[in-house]
Amino acid sequence: MTQEENILLAKCTKAHQELARIVGKYQTTIGDCPAILAQLSKTENRSREYVNGTFIVLVVGPVKSGKSTLVNLIAHAYVSPTHFLECTVRPSVISQRREGEDCKITVFTCDTAGDRAGLIDAIIDRIRGIEGEEPPLGVSKAVFDLTPENIREKVELGLNESLSAETLVTSITTPGGRLMKQNVFIIDMPGFDGEQANIDNPAYDTIAQRADLIIFVQSSNSAISKVSTQFLRKLSDNNKDVPVCLIHNIFDSAWWRTAEERATAVQSQKEFAIKEIRRLGFSIDENQCFSINLGMVEDGRKKCYPDCQALNEEVQAYERIEDILHERVISRRDAMRLNVCLGRTRQQLEKTIATIDQELARRHQLAEQYEQAATVFSKTEATLGLQARKPLTADYNILRQLIRDEARSRISLVNTDNNHQSDSKARKAVVNFIEACEESVSATLGRCLAIDLKEEELALECRERIGQVKEAVISCGAIPQAVTIDRIAIGELPDISLERGVDLDLLIPRKPRISLIVKQFGGHSAEDVVGYLNKAAERLAGSLPGDTDHIEGYIEKEAGAIRPVLLQVNAQVEEAVRQYDALCQNYCQQSKKRVLEGIIADKTAFDAETEQIVSLQQELSIIKQRI
Repeated sequence: MTQEENILLAKCTKAHQELARIVGKYQTTIGDCPAILAQLSKTENRSREYVNGTFIVLVVGPVKSGKSTLVNLIAHAYVSPTHFLECTVRPSVISQRREGEDCKITVFTCDTAGDRAGLIDAIIDRIRGIEGEEPPLGVSKAVFDLTPENIREKVELGLNESLSAETLVTSITTPGGRLMKQNVFIIDMPGFDGEQANIDNPAYDTIAQRADLIIFVQSSNSAISKVSTQFLRKLSDNNKDVPVCLIHNIFDSAWWRTAEERATAVQSQKEFAIKEIRRLGFSIDENQCFSINLGMVEDGRKKCYPDCQALNEEVQAYERIEDILHERVISRRDAMRLNVCLGRTRQQLEKTIATIDQELARRHQLAEQYEQAATVFSKTEATLGLQARKPLTADYNILRQLIRDEARSRISLVNTDNNHQSDSKARKAVVNFIEACEESVSATLGRCLAIDLKEEELALECRERIGQVKEAVISCGAIPQAVTIDRIAIGELPDISLERGVDLDLLIPRKPRISLIVKQFGGHSAEDVVGYLNKAAERLAGSLPGDTDHIEGYIEKEAGAIRPVLLQVNAQVEEAVRQYDALCQNYCQQSKKRVLEGIIADKTAFDAETEQIVSLQQELSIIKQRI
């Protein structure tokens, strides 16, 4: 190998080793990024192409430019059908037969619908010897002898069959001329602008990315065009370092012009094509651009007109072209192949890094969206609890007045003429008073506390808090989940008992029973009963307003009738508040989890994977600088 080849081989080897290491390192740590992994795998595949010594020459050009004629001349055999109609409708890979073998046609067909471009790519690897000999899964092959009849039957298909036919690619082995020595593969492609096999054929993208040399064929009647430019742009996107040779096929139909005028026209067309190819960024050497009448060469090779000196001269001119291409291209094919491999690897690296840039930008946007949503919910959580409220209290002035009013009412009914009431009747008067006060106090306290309104107030406030959470969800671009808010019952007001507030035994002394026999009169007078009622009212309601020494009544004592009830009711209110708060918090947490996971399913794994992607980007950038 030359020094240049050794340097290129060392670069290719190093790049492949580094990329293989990187693929092994990151294929599991960034498993959630299939686009990056696909590009990374493709990059490693591109870097691996240097291992195989085959050299792919892609023959392309507009329909009826003379591609097939040129391929036949290079192959030294009839391998590409020529006709006044469009003939080549799918790729043919032409290679030199192995020593001792017959020339064959191998037809690869697709058994089922699938990725045709990917299958063609895999088939070419097998033809080149990169993969095993058996066709890939889903592809069948059939082998035929290389004969004109089989070429017409297996390769030259009608236009109406080109899209629906199952054939993917044909592989043809031939004796080959000078340009097909040393594992050189010629790929004959359909014309750019054909009725069916045109620039949109996926085979173009696939095969163009594998080419080590492009032979662009144009003719006087079918020169470089906008469709040709589209193909060259596609090629530039994937394989811009591939060198280009130009064959201008002369159709000498303007016989009435002078030889000088015809030569000037041909030179002008050739120069225009060279300029256009260079404008698109390709390397094209004018010394590897030729004008030749391929039809005359073909007729001269066939000895159709042995006495025609012009044909013999054109054949000689073609042989000089073969000599030049062999000397300048084929003999340097290893250096060219390695250089193009590096170029393709570099381009694929750029695409991979661009894909990583897009993914990191997407992830940055997701991370910002995630943080914004988290902030929204944090602010919502801070204001989510039900507002602090004062404990429910009783208006003791109203209750005291109520008891005193009840006492006055009872006193007004005492019979002043009945001064000899028994103990039981005196007690009954006080007990009835206490029971009446219990009913009045209970009813009045119930109205003051308004438990039903409190229940509705808490439920309404909870709905408002849930509404805040829903607004947070909507502001994050999500749809809030429905939630049922049942009204939580605080409970009925417990019965109020004032019985323990008055000790009847102390309040009402026992007096002797009345005895008519001994004519003794005793019992409790009306004045006594009035006193008992006033004392009972004082025990319950406390001293009158303005008294110097205020006595606290039973209704407001800590262990009295009202405070325990208020404590119980307030505890029930706080329990309802706690339940509403828990409902709001749970709904908020669930909504937050659902919204955040809708943005990033697992933030910890997402951050770890993002770090790996950044690390991968840095490693690939270093490799790119070295290539």
